[in-house]
Amino acid sequence: MSDRHVAANLDRLYSLFCGDVAGKTESPYLTEIENGKPLISGTTTRLLSVQYVKRPSGIFVPDRVGVALAPIDLIKTYVTYEELVGVKSHLAAIIDALKKINTFQVIGFTSHWLARYYDPRVDHDRLDREFADLHFEGALHVRVTSFINEGRVLIAPQLLHAVAKLALMYSATEPSDPVDVGVLGMFPLALGDHLDQSGDIPDGENVTVDSDGKPGVLARHLISNQHLNRPLDAASLMASFSRRWREIPRENPHTDLGSFEDLYRTEVGIDLDELETVVIAIWSHVSLHHKSFIPTTYFNSCGVPPDRVVAVLSHLACTLDGLRYHLAKDIAELHGGFEWSIAPFERFPILAVDGGILVLDPRLLMRRAFGWLPYFDVLDKLNGEKRKTGQLRDYAGRVSEIYALEILESIAPRLRQSIFYEADLRLAYGVRRKVVDAVIDYGDRWIVVDVSTRQLMRESVAGTSSETVKKDLDTLVKAKAVQIQSTIDAIRNDEARLTGSPGNASAFYPVIVASEGFPVNPATSSMIEDLLRRENLLQGPGIAPVQIVDIAELEIVEGVQESGGPSLADLLERKRNAGLWRASLRDYIIVELRLAPKRPARLQALWQGLFQRVIEKVRPT
Repeated sequence: MSDRHVAANLDRLYSLFCGDVAGKTESPYLTEIENGKPLISGTTTRLLSVQYVKRPSGIFVPDRVGVALAPIDLIKTYVTYEELVGVKSHLAAIIDALKKINTFQVIGFTSHWLARYYDPRVDHDRLDREFADLHFEGALHVRVTSFINEGRVLIAPQLLHAVAKLALMYSATEPSDPVDVGVLGMFPLALGDHLDQSGDIPDGENVTVDSDGKPGVLARHLISNQHLNRPLDAASLMASFSRRWREIPRENPHTDLGSFEDLYRTEVGIDLDELETVVIAIWSHVSLHHKSFIPTTYFNSCGVPPDRVVAVLSHLACTLDGLRYHLAKDIAELHGGFEWSIAPFERFPILAVDGGILVLDPRLLMRRAFGWLPYFDVLDKLNGEKRKTGQLRDYAGRVSEIYALEILESIAPRLRQSIFYEADLRLAYGVRRKVVDAVIDYGDRWIVVDVSTRQLMRESVAGTSSETVKKDLDTLVKAKAVQIQSTIDAIRNDEARLTGSPGNASAFYPVIVASEGFPVNPATSSMIEDLLRRENLLQGPGIAPVQIVDIAELEIVEGVQESGGPSLADLLERKRNAGLWRASLRDYIIVELRLAPKRPARLQALWQGLFQRVIEKVRPT
C-alpha cells in the first residue's frame, strides 16, 4: 500500500474519532445522554466513532454491522511463519531445505495431513491442535495455540499442495536421512509468507472489480481460493455419478454413441464397475485409517481381478517423474499459477511408488473418478474426431440437464402441476422464443431456471487471468440471462397460455444451475450485477437478483423440504435480506439459518446403490 493510501486512511480514521462541541439542546442536561452514544471523557463532545466488535472471523468491525453474518465471516485465515516467529521466511532458504530432504518424505507428510483434513468425521479445530502438539514446542507451541484459540488455522490445503509442488520441483530423489518432524511442520507456514500477492498490487489498480467488469488481483484470488476449497459431499458426488453417467444414459442411450459406460469401456479401456470398486476401496481405506500409502496386496480382496486393478490404477496414477513433468507443463502453460493451480494432482491424484500407491489427496481422487473427468477421459481418447466430439458434448450436457431437472421436480410443489419444462414453454409461447429449461409456479411467484454445464477455465481457476474470469461470467450469465428475461416477459404477458388460467405473478426468482459449481462471493456477485445492469437484463420490478447454484445445493434444498423446512421460493426470498445475501445458497442455509438437513431419500438411494454394487464385489479377506 502506498504512502498516500495510508495517509488517506489515517485522515478518514481521524475524522471518525473527532466531533464538535454540542450545540443548543432542549434537554435539561448540557448534552443529552443516550445509551450507546458515548462522549469523550471530560467534554460534551459526542464520540462520533462507532464501537467495534469482534466477528466470528476474528476481524473487528463497527458494531452497527457486527450483529448479522456477512461473507467475511466465512473466511478462515492461516497462520504464517512471519506471524509465528516475527521474521519473514526466505523462499531461497525454503528451497535449500527441501533440496536436502527426500521427495517421498515431503509428499508423505502432505498427503497424510490432507487425508486427515478431508476425513468426513474431522473436527478441524482439534486437528489443528494435534498438528501444533506434534510440530511445535515451548514458546512456539504457546504462540501457535493462541492463534488457534483466536480462530486461525494451521492446516490449509492450499499450503499443503504448495509444499508438495515445491518438493516435486526441488527435493531429492535419492534416499536421505529422515528430518525432524518439526522441520516438516514449518514448511506450510513458511510458504504462507510467499503466497499472498497483496503486496504486489500496482498503485491505482482496482483490487476487486474494475470498470470493465474484470476482477483485480484480490478478486481473482478470492475466486481461486473458493474454487480450491469448495466443499466435497461424497454422497452427492457418488449419487450424481451413478445417475448421470450410468442410469440416465442407459435409459436414454445416444443413437450413435450408445450409453456412456459402453463408450467409456470402448475408448478408455476400463469398466465403470471396476473404476467404482477400486476408487471406493482406496477412499474408504484412507478415510478410515488415515494412511495415504496403500500396498498393492490391499487390492487382492477388492473383488476386481489383479490385471484390472492395474488398469484402473495406471489410469489414475502417475510416477514421480511424470508428475514433475505435468507440474512444469502446467506452470509453463499458465505463465504462473503456482499459488492456486493443482491441475496435475486433479488429473493424477495417486502417485505410483514401489510396492503400492500414495494417495496425494482423497478429495481429488473422488472428484477424479466421480465428477466430470471421466467425460474428459473419453473426449481425450476421441482425439479430435469432430463429429463424435460434438455429439459427446451435446449428450453430456443433455444428461446433466436431465439430472438437474429431476431434482427440481422433486423440489417443486406437488398439489398441482407446478413445474413446466422447455417443451411446455415452447408449446405455449412458440418455438422461436428463447426460453429456459424449467419454471416452477408458486402461485404469485415463479422460479425461472436454466441449467449450464459450463466450467471455469484453467486460467480462472489458477487466478492468472482477469480476461478469462470475465469470459467465464459472460458465457455463464449473459446468455442465460437473455433466456430468463425472455421467459419472464412471456409469463408476465400471458401466464394463461402456459398454466391454463390467468395469474398475477408479482415476483420472479432467476436461477442458473451451474452443474459443476461456481464461486459465489461478493466479488463475483458484484460482477454479475454490473454485467446485467450494463446489458439491461433482469432489471425490472419484481425480479430478484440472479442466483447461481450447483447440484449439491439443489440437493440441500431438497433435504430441507423433506424435513419440513422452507420451500426454494421462500429460501430465495429470505436470502435477499440476509447477511449472506452475496454468498452461496449453501452457506446461507447451513451457516446463517443453521439448518442441518438430512440427505434426501432420492440421493440416499442412489449413493447407497453404488456402495452396494461395490460391497457385492468385495471378497472376504
